[in-house]
Amino acid sequence: MYFNTLKEIIINKPDCLKNYLKDLMPLYFNQSSSENEAIRNIVAESIGKLFITYPMEIGPSLTQAFQTNDLGMQIMCTKSFKYSAHIGTESSHF
Repeated sequence: MYFNTLKEIIINKPDCLKNYLKDLMPLYFNQSSSENEAIRNIVAESIGKLFITYPMEIGPSLTQAFQTNDLGMQIMCTKSFKYSAHIGTESSHF
């Protein structure tokens, strides 16, 4: 429920999370190895949506996470980019 609530905040008012990105990203990255696929998908979607608003702030940590040897982390990062590309093409940001 916590991750769903965060996702709703990201969808509706992502600007309010800027001060919390340094706390959120490690929390999200820790969930990349969750046994619950629904949580992994919510995390990837949330990161992708955050990337639309904060590409400079979270881009480096995503790149670093993608370059780890952790397959779960790599999959989560790949999915997050998929969500950001899909959302970005529908968004008025581009």
